[in-house]
Amino acid sequence: MADAYCFACLGRPLLLGENGEPVAVKTRKALAIMGYLSRINSMNSPREKLADLLWSGAERPKAMQSLRQALRQLKTAEEEAGVDAVQSSSGDVRLDPESFSSDLAALLRLLERGQTEDFQEAVELWRGDFLAGFEDIDSEFSDWLQVERERVRSEVATATFRHLNQISTADGGLNAEAGARFLLKVDPALEAAHRVLIKLYLKLGQRERAEQQLKACEREMKLHLDAAPDQETVALLIDANEKKSFLQEPRRPGDVAPAIANHPVSSKVIQLPSISIISASLAMAGGNDAIHLREEIVSGLSSFRSFDLYQSEYFGEENAPDATLIEGYELGSYLLRFRHDERSNKVVVQFEDRATGQIVFNEIVDLTLWDGVFQAASHIVSRIHSHSISRLQNPANTSVFARWCQAEALLWDFTPQSDEKAMRLLNELEQTNSSFSRTYAGKASIVMKRELHYPLHDNNFNLDMNSPLNLAEKAIMLDPWQAVNLRVYGWASILANMPDEAKRAFQNASRLSSADPANLMSVAEGLAFSGDVAEARAIADRAFSLCAFVPRVFYEYLANISFAAEDYEGAIRQIERSAGNSVSGLTTRVAALICSDREDEANQILQRYGDHRSALLKNSPVGTDNLDLWRTKINFFQNTRIRANFDRGAEVVQRFLAGGSRSV
Repeated sequence: MADAYCFACLGRPLLLGENGEPVAVKTRKALAIMGYLSRINSMNSPREKLADLLWSGAERPKAMQSLRQALRQLKTAEEEAGVDAVQSSSGDVRLDPESFSSDLAALLRLLERGQTEDFQEAVELWRGDFLAGFEDIDSEFSDWLQVERERVRSEVATATFRHLNQISTADGGLNAEAGARFLLKVDPALEAAHRVLIKLYLKLGQRERAEQQLKACEREMKLHLDAAPDQETVALLIDANEKKSFLQEPRRPGDVAPAIANHPVSSKVIQLPSISIISASLAMAGGNDAIHLREEIVSGLSSFRSFDLYQSEYFGEENAPDATLIEGYELGSYLLRFRHDERSNKVVVQFEDRATGQIVFNEIVDLTLWDGVFQAASHIVSRIHSHSISRLQNPANTSVFARWCQAEALLWDFTPQSDEKAMRLLNELEQTNSSFSRTYAGKASIVMKRELHYPLHDNNFNLDMNSPLNLAEKAIMLDPWQAVNLRVYGWASILANMPDEAKRAFQNASRLSSADPANLMSVAEGLAFSGDVAEARAIADRAFSLCAFVPRVFYEYLANISFAAEDYEGAIRQIERSAGNSVSGLTTRVAALICSDREDEANQILQRYGDHRSALLKNSPVGTDNLDLWRTKINFFQNTRIRANFDRGAEVVQRFLAGGSRSV
């Protein structure tokens, strides 16, 4: 069992309280101080060195002042967390080794023991590179961090390989496999770890798995390093071929993924819809555009993190998935076929449902009719995603991922009643699968909507201390590569007055899921609030180009982007095209009208809203004395001038919410 720790430095750094929950720290540089001190001898540094490292572009007095401020922020956060690890004097800053502990130290202790369960826990602890996301806080610090990350990786690899020098099969190979899998979590392209698995599978007589592992090695090295495995690695299978023919366990028709011998299935593994990709003919006759199209489609599907994808060629022609019906698999099992049509010289993409035998669609793709390969691929990705996810939104489906799909659909309704239903589903998910990260992102989204969109609606969620930021940070800790987690963390960061963190989260979310228009539009709006209007508009344009039809809520996002650009007439046009049933949308509209010198029109709109205000806002006495706080929170704009202009409208809407149309 991993030891408890107060500082998480693997992946995005976090300060943890005594209960293991993240505690907000106002600036990244305050956390960077802890990260730096944790890796130097004696965990002690002169103040001047810290100031030069983290504020290298400032004059020494200014840098020292910034250091003092960061230390105060850190001390405040420590008091909230119930720890006292950072100790400072007039000349030095140090970590108390008696009270300081980190996930990296806990990880290295697990690797030193090196048992199967230790490696499995290590996989959970490794959330990403040392101090991920901190490489841009200062050029001097970035140089140090780059070297230190390599040191961390080297220490981790060395500690693990001590247990893998002799590959034992006495336990069925579980220990060696767990160690190698951990190394591949750290570095998917680490050839030496792939080699351990190939040797292990050959030693166990599982030649097919060894071949699959070699192909995985080739794929990851090509993807991450643009390189190929060494001859020594390839020769492992060639030599085995010459020496001995291994017995193979027969595969049942229709099997998609290889069975993992001697491995119990972890209860933490969330099963997803499976898609097996068959595209061998493209490599022979498809041409570069066809192969490019396939890669864009596979990449788009992968970015959703909502499918288990399998490349059928890995299993050989005799074991490739066929049209055999798969019964009793609630999540769905599909075939995605690519072939080259010689007569038309076009690519044929066929998507089949193996549960029913139905051909969902068979599309002949003429790339000359599309504005590039990416647009054509995104269209197909959207069709696949829509078909496979919409069927899971039926409440009759009860798997973990199906329940999430049902909750997510409710979240997009933007009504208090739908949020209440979604919260019940999310509470159920948390009780049965507490490690499913999207649960906490969903809850954070609901809490934020409650505060901003329905300020007068009675809140009966009973969330105690689970603020949006705490929930979003928990989601990030569990899965930092999930776009929805990063996106929700971005919104929570804006609410917590952390615009730099928000911008970084939004940018990463757009990179992780670039084929999902809903993700892109939310990211675009967040970037506009953060002050990056040009990038926001570019991403919004891309999102619109990916939509077969445009949801009306997108126009509300676009209205806020226009407001951030001080295009108030554009904001009015866009908000009029939206559903217009949220308080935030109403506030944007009123603010844009006031900024366009159309105050009388703004008052007329509020008069119309006043006629059905009770039904529209589901008004209750709860919250009416907190509208000052609502007015502050609903104003996401970080630019001072834009924020002041938006507040002109928020002030009017605040009076309307408190007293009805007569008050304005």
